[in-house]
Amino acid sequence: MTNIVAAIANDPLISAIHAVDEGADMIEIRIDLMNYPADSLSSLFRELSDTVQVPIIATNRMQAEGGGFTGSEKERIEILLSVLEMVDAVDIELRAREEYRDRVVRRAKEAEKSVIISYHDFLRTPNRGAMRKILSDCFDAGSDIAKLAATPHSYNDALRLLELTLDYASESVCIIGMGGYGVHTRAIAPLYGSALAYASVGYPTAPGQLGIRELKGMLKMLSPSV
Repeated sequence: MTNIVAAIANDPLISAIHAVDEGADMIEIRIDLMNYPADSLSSLFRELSDTVQVPIIATNRMQAEGGGFTGSEKERIEILLSVLEMVDAVDIELRAREEYRDRVVRRAKEAEKSVIISYHDFLRTPNRGAMRKILSDCFDAGSDIAKLAATPHSYNDALRLLELTLDYASESVCIIGMGGYGVHTRAIAPLYGSALAYASVGYPTAPGQLGIRELKGMLKMLSPSV
């Protein structure tokens, strides 16, 4: 069962309400893309938790993985942990400094929150062996859901991503193809076993992201009748 995650960067409260109205199963708040004072984030997330009755993922993405956070790594992690009690899951990068990544995982597990460990490649699609290693490393680091987003430059690249998704259909993975050759994988990967499918509210937070209604319609149309 795939959950549609609305990725939110602007007007978080209004966007979250709109996303739920359109059928999102979860919302992801991209702290790194919001012009929001750090000392006001707790209030924002508390209000979100009280207002929307769907799980909330907190993400404060590092620049090396397409994020917009410009402060220090220590500050980035502190901000992410500051909202932990108000969310249901946190997303931390596999390539984050190990000491910080482990701290996020440990604190989340102690608080009984879900952990998404993610890896983004905006340049290419790694070979099959490399992608399997990435997913394995995510699980070894403590992820509940291992997320891998890559950039295909051909339909062969996209096919490799979909084959990987099918190979891991019995495990909790999220596989995404970004960019033009990856757009269709956002609708197909959920049929092959991807646990999460990210959709946009307003402008996309990643290349090739589809709108919520658009993605839901495609999934409904493509899903086999049982």
